[in-house]
Order: sequence, then C-alpha cells, then structure tokens
Amino acid sequence: MAINLRTHYSTIHGLPWNLIFASTLWYCWKGRNNLVFNDGQQPPVSPQKFIFQFARDWYNANKCSSSKPPRQIISIHWIHPPIGRYKINTDGSCKDPFRHISAGGLIRNSEGDWIKGFAANLGKGTIMEAELWGVFMGLSIAWDEGCRDVILECDSWDAVILIQKPILDSHPLYNLIIDCKEAIGKNWRCEVTHIYREMNASADHMADLGHGLSLGLHVFVSPPTTASNCLVSDSIGRALPRAVLA
Repeated sequence: MAINLRTHYSTIHGLPWNLIFASTLWYCWKGRNNLVFNDGQQPPVSPQKFIFQFARDWYNANKCSSSKPPRQIISIHWIHPPIGRYKINTDGSCKDPFRHISAGGLIRNSEGDWIKGFAANLGKGTIMEAELWGVFMGLSIAWDEGCRDVILECDSWDAVILIQKPILDSHPLYNLIIDCKEAIGKNWRCEVTHIYREMNASADHMADLGHGLSLGLHVFVSPPTTASNCLVSDSIGRALPRAVLA
C-alpha cells in the first residue's frame, strides 16, 4: 500500500497512479459504509468510471489552486542616474544565528563615478534595522557631501514601504523610521525607490564588508579594492537574469 501511495507515474488517463490508487480505496471504503449503514445501498454499476471521474475532478481542482502565475526571465543591471543627479544605493545584512547586523552603501554620479561609500558594523539587531540604518546613513552622507538631487535605491520592499507610508508611534523602529523620513524631507530633491537585488550588488558588498569592521560607521572616500568587480559590472551595465511575473 505504501509503495502505491508514493508512486507518481502517470496512467493512460494522464493521472498519477497514487491518486488513482487512493481514489479506489476511498471508493471501496465509501461503498462498504453505504452497504452497512444505508440499508444495503449498492455502489454504482460502473465503479471504474466513477473512480476515474472522481480522481480527474480532484486533480484538476488541486492543479488550479496550486498553479503559480506565469513568469518570465528578464535581464537587469544597475542604471546610471540622469545627468546632474546622484544615485545612493544602500543595503542591510544580518548573519544568523547571532543576529549580527551591518549596513552599507555608496553614492555615484551620472558617470558612475564613486563619490562616497560607507559600511557600518551595527552590532546585533534585525534585518529591518540594518536596512533602515543603511537608508539613513546613505541619505545623511549624501546631504553632507552637498548632493541636492538624489535617487536612493534599496532592495528591501518592506523598508521602502515603511519610509513612504504613515507610521504608528508604537512601531518598534519608529524613531529610526522618522529619522529617515526627516532626512528625505530636507530641502532637496530626494526620490526613494525599490530595486531588484541583482541591481544592488555594490551596496550588498559594502553591507557585507561592515561585518568585518569595528563597531560603528566607516566612510570610504575611495572604493575598497574588494568592491572593484561589482563596480566594473555596474559601470558597463553587465546584465543578470531575473525571474519576474509575466
């Protein structure tokens, strides 16, 4: 019985054998109950047809409910900001099981040139703390650098929503979220947007770098040598595949 229930080979009807077998057992069990409890009620004349129809209906119902939306593969890469604007890419990192968190990011101009970068060892916390600290630090460094027309890109959809939507003062990260909102609301043009992880490789590298640094914020006037491959890939627009909803 166990072997039959684990066998997924298709039958001539296009249905897996384990489903046919289970449907047959169910039919026999139901028929016996009808015979015992319903005054000897007889089963259908054509049990094979009844079993296959039941199995087909069950298979189609579950196939529809478990089917995934169609997806397609696209090519994506980091995109230079328009002329006169600066792009801030930030990311957060959390390493289990000790919940060590870090944040990192970088600022580049329309030519893809490095303006400033940063990495921070944040001690212990949550991934959302790391993402939000990355956003706040990136915005603060860009402001101090004199950038007044910026696009901030973050691959955490949840972090972007927390920053853009109203927040209750009971939220555990309320103060940090408000700091981000106030930084965005300064007298400058500041756009915050979500991007795919594959477009944020350089910021991801800077965030990971933070784990190996001493506690606190570290600002990089020039890029660390370990980030060179990511920066070159971004500069030339090297594309990476990404599965998205069709």
